[in-house]
Amino acid sequence: MRFSYTSLITPNSVFDYDLNTRAKELKKEMPVLGGYERTQYVSERLEAIAPDGTAIPLSLVYKKGVERTGANPVYMTGYGSYGYSYPDSFSTTRLTLLDRGVVMAIAHIRGGSEMGRKWYEDGKFLYKKIPLLTLLPVQSI
Repeated sequence: MRFSYTSLITPNSVFDYDLNTRAKELKKEMPVLGGYERTQYVSERLEAIAPDGTAIPLSLVYKKGVERTGANPVYMTGYGSYGYSYPDSFSTTRLTLLDRGVVMAIAHIRGGSEMGRKWYEDGKFLYKKIPLLTLLPVQSI
């Protein structure tokens, strides 16, 4: 069987997998210029709790040695709508920020499909969670 794999710290890679011996063999990996070494980076999955108590998955990637104290700059992104979710895949363009101590975060918000059909449905129509700040009355002039 042949499959491809990528992660926040692993460039797109193609493997052959022998179902009998369970041996996996790397056939090809996307080259990364500049001496990239994946062991110098950390990828992890956390959860943030929404106001309604729902656990929202967060994917983080940062350079090894960066302490998550809240003092580091964070680049946060995310998407969840129409069943499409923000991909957790490798990107060479984020390496320069990671090397400078920036923590990259991806919020897997409701409306995508990565957490199943209910996750997708809870991001639609009247189920959307509207932040309280947007409910402030508009002042007339």
